[in-house]
Amino acid sequence: MPTNNPTNASLDIRNFASSGDGWTNVQASNGQTYSYKYGGGNQSARDGSVMYSVGGGHAAVTLVFATADARYQFDSVSFTGDNAGQLTAQGNAPRTRVINDRCSAAIDAQYKVQVLDTTANATIPCDPMIKNQPT
Repeated sequence: MPTNNPTNASLDIRNFASSGDGWTNVQASNGQTYSYKYGGGNQSARDGSVMYSVGGGHAAVTLVFATADARYQFDSVSFTGDNAGQLTAQGNAPRTRVINDRCSAAIDAQYKVQVLDTTANATIPCDPMIKNQPT
């Protein structure tokens, strides 16, 4: 049975629209367009997505900011599609979060990260995926 290894992912964010090379444009709570791009994860796309094996043991994704701009902080981490209750977010450091995955049931979920721009006092939604697949 495969063992699930810890994984790192990074989030780069900009307070303007970007195009190409994996950037996603979103509207922030203040109506301004921001863009984000994930890196890392354990998939070949290196886009922050992760996939683990059911029964391979607990797994963790450490999520950090790729940008050095300290105005961006994690506001919250929630999940969609986790009907089996596999995912939890831990930590309260402004620029690091750990997502834990029990890996005891199959899921096709997303971690929904809300980023706070402390300068503009606005939140920005940023959502990559997590999958647990039977081995």
